[in-house]
Amino acid sequence: MSTNYDLGRSALLQEQYQQEMEIIDAALRDESQDEQEERLSLVAQSWSLSCTCFHTESDYSEVPVSASVAYAR
Repeated sequence: MSTNYDLGRSALLQEQYQQEMEIIDAALRDESQDEQEERLSLVAQSWSLSCTCFHTESDYSEVPVSASVAYAR
């Protein structure tokens, strides 16, 4: 059962998330093509490591992470 506090906190978190996404969106629009390619290259290189970490973590927790990783792909 959610309370008014939970709903208020959820709305605040959603507002903060939206503000941060707007800042990130503006920064991404200002990136040069070289910066975009470099960032994407770093993401591609680190993706396998991130997947390994998520899968390892799921071995030790009760919450299945594999579904989250599949969603992120």
